[in-house]
Amino acid sequence: MSVQPGLVRPRLVTLDQVVLAAKTAIAAGLAWVAALAADPHSRPYFAPLAVLLVVQPTVYDSLSRAFQRVAGVVVGVAAALAVSRVLAPSAWSIGVIIFAGLLVGWTARLGPQGVVQVPVSALLVFLVGQTTHGYAGARIVDTLIGAGVAVIAVLLTPSAPTPDAVMSHALAPLHGCTEILRAVSADIASTWTPGQADSWRLDAAALIDSIATARREHERFRLSTRWNARARRDRAALGQAEEALRSGELIAIRIRSMARALADGSGHARPMPTLGAMLASTASATEAYAAWLASACTPADRRRLAETINAADDALTRALARVQERWGSDPAPWLTFGITLAMSQRILAEVGRPIHPAEPDPG
Repeated sequence: MSVQPGLVRPRLVTLDQVVLAAKTAIAAGLAWVAALAADPHSRPYFAPLAVLLVVQPTVYDSLSRAFQRVAGVVVGVAAALAVSRVLAPSAWSIGVIIFAGLLVGWTARLGPQGVVQVPVSALLVFLVGQTTHGYAGARIVDTLIGAGVAVIAVLLTPSAPTPDAVMSHALAPLHGCTEILRAVSADIASTWTPGQADSWRLDAAALIDSIATARREHERFRLSTRWNARARRDRAALGQAEEALRSGELIAIRIRSMARALADGSGHARPMPTLGAMLASTASATEAYAAWLASACTPADRRRLAETINAADDALTRALARVQERWGSDPAPWLTFGITLAMSQRILAEVGRPIHPAEPDPG
């Protein structure tokens, strides 16, 4: 099958996936060797299996899975040894063990990995342990060895997102805010329609939804730095990313309020070049704020941010003076379109905090 010109064939696997697979394979082999060294006459297949189930892209996730698996195996083996004294293998006893094992796992507050391991280990020890001497002890030892090798492998070769990746995801909502502001500013400067206003409202609502996704991604990045010595130097980027997400959410909420008001007043739509110019300046200030965050707050980007905020403040002042002349004391335009002025002022207060930290947000 040929690929159309200009299109890029997607990768089947990424480099990170190749590295993770290699790390898991090597650790599984080492776990087998370590388990054989502990008991040369055993077949320690649970050791590499534990590696396969424990190794994850981040140290935090790997440690969590290691704990869950070991705890689930130990509890399950102990439960099987207890019930094997009073129950014989049968369909009824198997059902009882699985039922009780799941309840024990949930009662112990284990995660999904640990909860499943309790009945699995109990069932295997109950059925196989009665005919294989030392099976219960070997399962615990092999699991401990495999989990230990997996954790060591992840600690020695930790993975973590780059600061650029962290900031790229966190800045996406701010970039979305800039795009919507520019679209609204360009359209309301000339004749605009209720259909356009409704599209702004929908875009703003979608932007709010995207922030929840960005926050989940940020939480995953944050967890990946736990227990990761190599990533400690990049933790400053996490703070900048958290700031970007917080500001992006506040600005997006204000844009949504603005878009709703414009949609409600679209029946009286008319060209508003003054408000359009004001929103264009607000979009430039938001864009400069995102650049300031992305650049780790360099002096050059701070100067650019200050310049764009001052220009946006001037545009807001001119817009307010202009609409006061045209609208006067008529409440209709103030109630319908005045929210655009108020929300623009609040957006500028948010992005201007690095320049005027003592000034409170009017919202």
